[in-house]
Amino acid sequence: MSLLNRFQRARAGRRTAVRERRRAPSFREMRARLRTEKAEAKLLDTEIRIHEEAARIRRDIRTGA
Repeated sequence: MSLLNRFQRARAGRRTAVRERRRAPSFREMRARLRTEKAEAKLLDTEIRIHEEAARIRRDIRTGA
């Protein structure tokens, strides 16, 4: 029995090692990730500008009233 258990443990260790290995992303995947990151950055910039403009409008309304 101990011989059988030894082989089963060795196989289980190999399976986890293969699963943890990472493959290199393809060119298409890297390009898609770059486009996504650029779009997210642009969206955040737009959101910041909207909030700044809203704050400026609120200030103008308070001082004008």
